[in-house]
Amino acid sequence: MRCLRLNALCAVGFLISLGPNYISGETVTTVPTNKYSAEVAKFGHLVSPETGGILLVGSSIFRRWTNSVADLAPLPVTNRAFGGSQTSHQLMFFDQVVSPCRPQLIVWYCGSNDIKGKKDPASVLERTEEWLDKVKKLDPSIQVLLVSIHRSPQKRKDGQIEGVDALNRGYQELSKKREGVFYVDVNPALENAKGESREDLYVADGLHLNIEGYQQMVTLLKPAIEAHWKQKQ
Repeated sequence: MRCLRLNALCAVGFLISLGPNYISGETVTTVPTNKYSAEVAKFGHLVSPETGGILLVGSSIFRRWTNSVADLAPLPVTNRAFGGSQTSHQLMFFDQVVSPCRPQLIVWYCGSNDIKGKKDPASVLERTEEWLDKVKKLDPSIQVLLVSIHRSPQKRKDGQIEGVDALNRGYQELSKKREGVFYVDVNPALENAKGESREDLYVADGLHLNIEGYQQMVTLLKPAIEAHWKQKQ
């Protein structure tokens, strides 16, 4: 009898060790929790965009772009970038960020913080492909525009340019091999004729753009968005 009790207790302990996502032998999907949970949760309280619009996703380069809707007008743009997110966070919160918006075109800026966190570019590309797979599973007709990571003064100062360039090359290759995936390099708008960063386009941290920086980025980004949006239309 004592052995039976011990076995029962061990079984209960095993189930508990599986965590709250395991019930009666079935895995239950729950809302992810981490430092961005509260920020992402706020999206659920915003007015949902009309189906078939343009969705901006990614990290703080897009999140800080507070004039994105005006800068890209009259395109039907919704901005759902959050925090200093990495590609792993875009995967984690896909169902909360992308699924409710049902866009026709997604504009992606992510990977900069992965490089800052010393993630290998190859692993960043793997997670990006996993995210792209989620997009196609949601709706195969959705197109994705991958935006180049900025070769910013901060990236140069911290010795991250090699990783940035490798990731941008990887994004370009993804656009060549995956149907409905495109790439735009916005760095020429942010650099001088010598290929050096224009520091006057960045705020004090040398990473994030100022108002003029966003205006310069738009000169290359908006035509690319329009080109692929017209294809969809």
